[in-house]
Amino acid sequence: MRLHPTENCYNGAQANVLAAIAQQFPRGYASADALRSLVATVNCGTTAAPVACPSNTGFLSNSGSQGNPLRSVEPNLKIPESYQFNVGFERQIGKGLVFEANYTVNKTVHLWRDVNSNAPIVPAGFSDFTAYLLANPFVLRNGGAATTGSRTYTFVLGPANDEVGVSGSCLANATSNCVINLNTFNRSTTLPTATTSATGAPGGSVGSPVGIALAAVNRFRPDPTINDEKSRISSIGNSFYHGLILEVRSRFRKIGFGFGSSFRAAYTLSSFKDDGLNNTSNAEINGDFSREFTRNNQDRRHRFALSGTFETPFWLGKIRLSPLFRYGSSAPFNFSIGYDRNLDDLSTDRLNYSGDIADIVFREPGTPIPTELLSNFSLQPIGSRGGNLPRNAGTGPSFYTFDLNVTREFKIGERFRLRPSIEFDNVLNAKVFSYGAQFIDFLPLDLTPTATQTLNYQNILVPTRTFRQRQIRLGLKFDF
Repeated sequence: MRLHPTENCYNGAQANVLAAIAQQFPRGYASADALRSLVATVNCGTTAAPVACPSNTGFLSNSGSQGNPLRSVEPNLKIPESYQFNVGFERQIGKGLVFEANYTVNKTVHLWRDVNSNAPIVPAGFSDFTAYLLANPFVLRNGGAATTGSRTYTFVLGPANDEVGVSGSCLANATSNCVINLNTFNRSTTLPTATTSATGAPGGSVGSPVGIALAAVNRFRPDPTINDEKSRISSIGNSFYHGLILEVRSRFRKIGFGFGSSFRAAYTLSSFKDDGLNNTSNAEINGDFSREFTRNNQDRRHRFALSGTFETPFWLGKIRLSPLFRYGSSAPFNFSIGYDRNLDDLSTDRLNYSGDIADIVFREPGTPIPTELLSNFSLQPIGSRGGNLPRNAGTGPSFYTFDLNVTREFKIGERFRLRPSIEFDNVLNAKVFSYGAQFIDFLPLDLTPTATQTLNYQNILVPTRTFRQRQIRLGLKFDF
């Protein structure tokens, strides 16, 4: 729920509404009308001059201003539901050894996803906005007493190595004809503006290709008075997990000469798919989450964990060692461009790719730039529905870690025990690479690239972060 100042609400109104809703937690509301009734009792004014909140506060379609899109929820928003099935088998296979197998299925529905309720709608007769723009030049008329001229923008599919995208006799303050290349890789989204001065003096803006295209299709928005996004949270997301866990374990037992041990080995074969990273995820094609359904960012097909406890005899200090080894196969990452080209106000656009998806894998630092692989990527024309590269198409690095806990117990009389411990995380200081949020933005180099652009290009597909560096923690536990 997000409140907007045009609803007669001051900055504390959101806190007041959320506080009122929290009084019912964890119980829900029988209907949206019941929640509206509660909202109508909340103060949206000041303490000195209280004003009741409108009952539709937070439910209305956004009336946000340009550059400040607000978020609302659909009237019939549902709480996510999860359904789980598990079947297991356990059997003793030897002295002190137990084998266990578990198969789990989990299906979650009504996950929250974000939709732009003010995205332009492709008019009938056209497959996408690229086709519409190619067939319909955009005319921007100047205003003011002496500025009766206009700019005509004609759209073409020009060369893909065009870093400007605007050509022709294109002037901001006079009648002119502008040619806009929909294949340009110009990333600017500057909107065109008309010259409004009475003398016709310069003051307007020609705009950039993406911005000009957005202005040309603005009239197809549900609310064309706002040339921007209106965020609407809807309960339309899904996820599905199923996995098989095979485990062998032994109970703690003495093995001779004062030594004792136990161990647990577990292997997991699993698949986890969903259509969004979190409850504010957007689809590449606005609202179409069916084509987003693929491997989750945390999906690792194979996982293995080996842990144990080893106790030494008194002549070795009666120390207890608890090692833990973990391995995980590769997780996917998303390859995108990081800005809007399909004219839905969302920066979730992906690339076109003409090669084998299996070749999109991470690189170790210092390895050669995969120029042949990168040559298979291209930008979709401005206005197209989206690229053909699926979500999370990249194959990231696998990982392994080895942790160790060392502890010793000292008895003090009959009632007291002192247990100092040392914990070593990632004992071998293995490099556990990560892309951070598992997103990589790929952009073609400018004809005269900056040093930053060159460096980013040279490091494409190289994970820039690591986690779980070696750490040592000291602890002391006192039981009484």
